[in-house]
Amino acid sequence: MKTTIDNNQRKFLVQSIGWGNIDIFCNLHDIPNVIKANFEPNDEFKIFEYWNRKLKVCSKKHINEMFNANQINYKIK
Repeated sequence: MKTTIDNNQRKFLVQSIGWGNIDIFCNLHDIPNVIKANFEPNDEFKIFEYWNRKLKVCSKKHINEMFNANQINYKIK
């Protein structure tokens, strides 16, 4: 999958947990597409926010609140 990063928006890293090595940087509005295209329904992954050259783990609740605030119709279970 190919994503285009807009440097004027927040950047996120979607990273797989376990055997598969999947690390994808994207913006908030691309996260649902990345998850649908690269992960199975039961695969585990973490989402990190890239801010000030540091990675901060984002909880599912925080990501879902950002989806609601930005009117993105997707929910991480």
